[in-house]
Amino acid sequence: MFINTLSSFLEKLASKEELDEWYLSTFIDENIYSLLPAEAFEFSSHVIKLIKNDAQLDYTYELLIILLALQHQSDSKRPLNPTFSNSLIPR
Repeated sequence: MFINTLSSFLEKLASKEELDEWYLSTFIDENIYSLLPAEAFEFSSHVIKLIKNDAQLDYTYELLIILLALQHQSDSKRPLNPTFSNSLIPR
């Protein structure tokens, strides 16, 4: 399932294991582009929760890119709430 795969991916990032330059693109190709639009939309909320509550600064970038890929795959025309992105930037 996507959530387990994402957790494994984040553990790999946190371990500082040597990754090739295509690690994020490969993850997206193999795990997001195969999702149905409704699945991608559903998993977006999980990624948002990770970003807001649990994200280590070390992989916030990767989570944001994954969120954008999920939004694209969900084929949703609804943009992310602007207050969400503002909440990520400390003031």
